[in-house]
Amino acid sequence: MGAQVDQTDQEIEQIARAFFIARHEGGIWETASRLLQHEFRLYARQALSMLEKRQEQIWSEAPIMASADVLEAA
Repeated sequence: MGAQVDQTDQEIEQIARAFFIARHEGGIWETASRLLQHEFRLYARQALSMLEKRQEQIWSEAPIMASADVLEAA
């Protein structure tokens, strides 16, 4: 579980950094205030959460879609 947490922390940091750079062109993440970095980490967590929810929705709909495909083929 520790490795998963570390990976997620790294993902959040990378996404937060990317969001920061996209919003503040030419900005340097390392020199941004802790408050600003925290804000962008929250954005990153929210983005990952939305992606996870969407993935769960896709997986929960997959059996339904597969059944519909089988019925159409018959």
